Amino acid sequence: MTNLTGIKLKKSIICLILLAINNHSFSQDQNITINRTLNKDNSVNLNFEKKIPGSYYLYLELSNVKNCYPEVYRGVITGRSGKLLNIIPIEALQPIGYSYKFNTIMGVPDPKIDSLFQYMLPFKTGKKIKIYEAGNIGEKYFGAEKPKNWKSYVINFESADTIFSMRKGIVVKIINEYNDDPSIKKSYTSKRNYIIIEHEDGTFATYKGFQLNSIKVKLGQTVYPKTQLGLLHLFDKTANNYRFDFSIYYLSNYENIGNNEKRTYKNYSSYYKYLTPMFLTTNGLTTLESKKEYMASFDETILLQEMTRSEKKKYAKDPNQFR
Repeated sequence: MTNLTGIKLKKSIICLILLAINNHSFSQDQNITINRTLNKDNSVNLNFEKKIPGSYYLYLELSNVKNCYPEVYRGVITGRSGKLLNIIPIEALQPIGYSYKFNTIMGVPDPKIDSLFQYMLPFKTGKKIKIYEAGNIGEKYFGAEKPKNWKSYVINFESADTIFSMRKGIVVKIINEYNDDPSIKKSYTSKRNYIIIEHEDGTFATYKGFQLNSIKVKLGQTVYPKTQLGLLHLFDKTANNYRFDFSIYYLSNYENIGNNEKRTYKNYSSYYKYLTPMFLTTNGLTTLESKKEYMASFDETILLQEMTRSEKKKYAKDPNQFR
């Protein structure tokens, strides 16, 4: 019986890891589509349409070409639509033929990052909280490659506290579909509601662990340091644990998004590198250490550091509209 239980547990963990991998995997998403425009000179424009906010790295490759050359597009798309390729016929009077494949992944490859950028802690000002570093499940159980500079933080709250944004950014992803049973004791589950915010420098922050329908921001919304994001969900009823996970990262390992190799927990290599940023506490700026307590502080200078001139004028008139 013990062995059977262990096998079931291992299979469950495998499924959870594969689901976690898919959170950031490249994809052909229905929210990003390719269309074509046929020109009078028999050339063809391949264009994209993007229904979701945020920056995406796109890889597109032509194959099975007739009367044109095989081409590849690699680049970042940010707007709602735009042109990718202009395919020109070799014989001008003849039509062209081709097939294509494309993949996208969230992010700007290897953006320039200020390692001294100042973040605010994502919980209430004046509250003292013990912060832990989360382990990497793939590395721990299956020998998968640990993401470079892996750094994810965990906070265990005793009540449904409000979570706040750490810096200015755009809400680029919201998952609000899970109402996981907290009476089942667990150390990990992929069925958690979360928010991803893209920052101006190309980094992302993931905030994970919200109650169903408690998220206070909308897709595409601009948020600022200390903007309320939502309320935490009860993770484990037996321990009265409202677990919150957060991390900051950027796209780096993007060169292989066009290959067809099946990604598994054994060959998994993260597309992202993780940061260990500087956070403002009541003891000043510091990097977070596991199992240590920190009290969140507020500094108007950090709040204003990424605001535009017009935003600063609006803030001076009514600071409450930025919270």
